Amino acid sequence: VAPTHPPPHLLLLDRNRLRRLVPSPRSPDPSVRAPSVGGENDRETSAAARIARAALVRSPSSSASSAHGRALAVMPSPSDGGKDPSARPLKYVDAGANLLDSMYRGTYHSKRRHEPDLDIVLRRAFERGVREVISLAGTAKESEDLAELIGRLDGDSAKAEGGEGVRVFGTVGVHPTRCAEAFAVRRKAAAPRNESEGGDPAAAWVPKTEQERDEMIRRLIRLCNEGKESGNVVAVGECGLDYARLQFCPKDIQHLGLRAQLRVASETNLPLYLHNRESGADLYDVLLEHRDELGDGDGNIRGIVHSFDESVEVAERFMSLGLYIGVNGCSLKTAENLEAVRRLPLERLVLETDCPWCDIRPSHAGAKYVRTAFPAKKEKQYNRELGREFCVKNRTEPCHVAQVAEVVAGAKGADVREVVEVCRRNVYDLFGGLEKR
Repeated sequence: VAPTHPPPHLLLLDRNRLRRLVPSPRSPDPSVRAPSVGGENDRETSAAARIARAALVRSPSSSASSAHGRALAVMPSPSDGGKDPSARPLKYVDAGANLLDSMYRGTYHSKRRHEPDLDIVLRRAFERGVREVISLAGTAKESEDLAELIGRLDGDSAKAEGGEGVRVFGTVGVHPTRCAEAFAVRRKAAAPRNESEGGDPAAAWVPKTEQERDEMIRRLIRLCNEGKESGNVVAVGECGLDYARLQFCPKDIQHLGLRAQLRVASETNLPLYLHNRESGADLYDVLLEHRDELGDGDGNIRGIVHSFDESVEVAERFMSLGLYIGVNGCSLKTAENLEAVRRLPLERLVLETDCPWCDIRPSHAGAKYVRTAFPAKKEKQYNRELGREFCVKNRTEPCHVAQVAEVVAGAKGADVREVVEVCRRNVYDLFGGLEKR
């Protein structure tokens, strides 16, 4: 005898697709709405509504449960429009990834766990709708390594059947916690590295000579210009300030490195990819000071404040300079984070993962909005064969940008498709369309 109601495991479906088909009593906040890319007609029809109701009794191919018992749908390929004739595949941009990280070479905390699997990671991303990834560099050497990696990936994509795959772009720059390596030298009789060891970390470093710093600036400019010719380099960074980890680089050296890279951005006419950790007021002041040389005719600075986790008021100051705000799992941990995202205009937001970091965990406030699950294995159990079906537990990948989109949509009471499409348009506006040459 057929049950009166379908069992719960048959109700695991893309709720955002249903929201487009069956009107919801909760309407998105008009202040955050924007026209969809491509001008999709959102009018529902009775036939579409019938399809949506029929979906309630159609079992998905597979499912998974979160650690706190909430049922989730394992993400189907976005190319699968199902029986909904109005569905269009979602196309994501992961605007902040770290593809050079050792985890994608199978090494975790200096321990080798499995073979390199970046090719599998990027294949999964493409299958899940990710079309572009911007990978970040943290030193001049990493900038060179990233350019080499992107060149190799472009070659592999060209050789692949159909030539389809994720298009990877990169940045050139020095992370604030790495500025001591690039723009300073350690004193011969160095003080202890941090205050817990009984000394001032700032006393361990002195700036390099002006000539040496200029040599680093010229090196970064050369890498930017070489990357611009191919279209592979789209920003200067990851640069900025980080007051949470001063044990790696003192404030004065961070400021020295930031100002040097603002010069690189000015001379190459590239956007800034900015890092900000517990330093929002100072970072704003430095950018404001250099607004004339960095800004366009209207005084807007092209750039993004990446992995944002401060207050709405700080975000508004950055946006007043023309900057976009990048959000990932680290931006969505607390109720205060979600309130900030809710209040920020969608037209200024950019989606990113900061992978392999910043996963959205069950304990995070944003986890309640996640609808897409990716089956995972611990790194000790993982291998390339399993990688066809499983991610590595707690290792974020570009495909997880779908979860970031879902949390942003949930916090705003908006449709996931609208969030994905508007944020993708924001990335294109900021980085010039992401076109290879």
